[in-house]
This record gives sequence, structure tokens and C-alpha cells, in this order.
Amino acid sequence: MAGTVERPVRHGMLTKRSISKSKTTFNAKFQDRWFVLTDKTLTYHTPNGHTEKGRISVDCIRCCELVEEKTFNRPRLFQVVYSDKEKLRALYLQGETKQAQDEWIQCIRLVSEKSCPERMLRHFHSGAYIKKKWSCCHKTEKHYDSGCENTYVCDRIADYAMDARRASIEQESRRASNAEQQRNTIKRKLSLQNMMNTLKLDRSDKADSPAQAKSNGSDVNTLSETREESEEVFSEGELSDDEGGSFKTKHSLDSSGNSPRY
Repeated sequence: MAGTVERPVRHGMLTKRSISKSKTTFNAKFQDRWFVLTDKTLTYHTPNGHTEKGRISVDCIRCCELVEEKTFNRPRLFQVVYSDKEKLRALYLQGETKQAQDEWIQCIRLVSEKSCPERMLRHFHSGAYIKKKWSCCHKTEKHYDSGCENTYVCDRIADYAMDARRASIEQESRRASNAEQQRNTIKRKLSLQNMMNTLKLDRSDKADSPAQAKSNGSDVNTLSETREESEEVFSEGELSDDEGGSFKTKHSLDSSGNSPRY
């Protein structure tokens, strides 16, 4: 997009293997170039930085991986595999130091994966296609995407998958452990409840026995008192002959219905 500002990521000197169009590419030369990496492009220039010699869009980068030292008999080699007119090509680079090599690889991986993560390669060749075969695995098909080794993306996906499986197993284990703890808690609560119910029943039985005995005793006493009262009433109702006569005399009525006066 026009007007888009490119943010610089890294720049420095790298030794680049020249891209040769000939069938025999083993004799390709290495040249020093000034590289500039932004969040949009990877460009290389003449050593003084004045003339641009090549440009690769970050969207076209498919992987950035190490290269075996024996491939070109050079240390600190790495490669940038990119898409050029729907064909994959490799740019072979050499860092000035091991630290510079590692930093360049990390920076290129960062911007390329952020730009097009779904198009990053899962496999690569750690060698070069020389004399119609790969120096690393000796395959004759020139396919960069069917390499003999996993890219860092593939390894990381495998690590993520393993971590996900491990996390899933741990989560399932924690879930089972929590369920077991809940079951044990419920069992303990039920056992405690049963124990409390048993204690309540025992206390109720013990409390009811004296009350029942007392109730029974009071009933007996009440019955006894009732009998005594009946006896007393009966005894008061039984009068002697003298008392009966006197009672009759005293309480007898005259013919008019009035009590006689003495």
C-alpha cells in the first residue's frame, strides 16, 4: 500500500551466495552485501549501501534455517527460502559472527511469521541442490518444501501439540482428583449426618424414658387420688342411723314446704 511506513528491524553486512542461473551452481561466488530488514522487505545493497541489488518481500519468505557447514565449506551459514513467481528459491547467507547469524535468523523469522504464518514451510533441506541432487539427503527432486528436516515452525507446532496434550492430561487428572475429593467430602458429610442422626435418636430415647416414667407415675398418682376422693365422698355420704334420723328431722319439710322452726 502506498504511503505505508516501513519500520526498520535490522541492518548489517552479510556474505551472500550469488544466485546463478546455470545448471552447475556449486561454483557460485559469495559476495559481501549490505542487508536491510524491515517489517515489509529484506533488501541487499552494495557494500557502501548506495545501490540496491535485490529485494524480497517479507510476505514471500517461507522459512529461515541453518545450513550445514560442509555444503559450501563455510561456517555460520543460514538460508532464506522465499517464493519468486510461484517458485521457491533459497538465498544462502553467512554471518560475520555466530551472534550475528543467530540474531539475523531470529529477526527474519519474527517478521516473516508475523506477516504470513499460514504459509511458512514445515520442512526444509539443510544442504543445497548441487549437481541435480541435494547435498544433505541426496534426493533428486528439487522441492524445497519436501525437505529432509523439520523447520522451527514444525518443531514448535509439535511442541505446542505435546504441551497441549500434556496440559489436557494434567487437566483431566486434576478434574478426576477434584471429583474424587468431592465424592469423599460427600461421603464424610453423609457419615457425619448419619452419626448426628443416631446421636439425636439416642438422646431422644433417653429423654423420653424418664418423661414416660414420670407420666406413668403421675397417672398412677392421679388414679390413686381419684380413688381416695371417691372413697372420701362415699364415706361422707354414708351416715349413721342417728345422724340419718337427725338429718332427716332437721331437713324434713312441713306440709307447706317450709322448714320447721325449732
